[in-house]
Amino acid sequence: MLRSLALLVSLSFTCTAALGAADVATAVENTNVAKPELAPALPERTPFSAHITVRNPHDRAVKVERLDASCTCMHLKLAEDFLLPHQTTTLDITVDDTNRSGPQHMGVSIYFSDDELEPIEVQCWWSVIPDIAVDALAPNADTTARPAEIAWRDIYKFVSHERPDELNRLNKRLRLSSAVDVQPVGGLEILGLEYTGPVWQFTPTKQTDGSWVVTAVAKNANTELAEKTYDERLIIRTNHPHKPTISVNFVAIISKKAGRESIDPLAPPPPMMPPGR
Repeated sequence: MLRSLALLVSLSFTCTAALGAADVATAVENTNVAKPELAPALPERTPFSAHITVRNPHDRAVKVERLDASCTCMHLKLAEDFLLPHQTTTLDITVDDTNRSGPQHMGVSIYFSDDELEPIEVQCWWSVIPDIAVDALAPNADTTARPAEIAWRDIYKFVSHERPDELNRLNKRLRLSSAVDVQPVGGLEILGLEYTGPVWQFTPTKQTDGSWVVTAVAKNANTELAEKTYDERLIIRTNHPHKPTISVNFVAIISKKAGRESIDPLAPPPPMMPPGR
């Protein structure tokens, strides 16, 4: 009897110690995963959401002054803004995954009212499985593959800067693709294009791999357009139940200064002065 009881106590102690070690090993602070390789994969239609434990690393009480996110798309809520020494609280983070694909990494800096204290750096990792990925294609790029460079992926805004007498130089290509396990039955189809502007004409072409390439060129390459910024929108209708419409922004800056000044494609288009001003 005593021997059995001793064995039971020993087993109980061993299990408790093992559970305690597992809790310590899996506990993470200031991040949603222990390492990027463990990042969750979410469908494009599912927002990323994380409930992250944040610890005050300082030996004194602190008051949170502000949260600084690496992307304005992040919605943040900190449970408490006053923390005792080494106290923990929670930071809720939500990000809309629409029009995203592949690995995602974003950060949040938590600053204190005492600017001499180091801020808390929070890191988030996850991956997005796109219902339909929309990419830009370089002039000589393979149309049956997603661009290798991340900078060409998930592009929903195209900026052109051309002279009014060189509209033949207007040329953009975007590629739409859907992975086999998330595409509609029978494959991805473009059902129609909606555009009423004066600058572009669009031609969709289905590729051998089931993806689509939409080519954009000048509607009337032999005429001249008035000097101004044309900020227009192309609507692509698809057969995908979770992404039936795709909106792509086309900004054409028509100016005689084209080629003599640089344009940041991520910045808002500059206002154009009337001719003669």
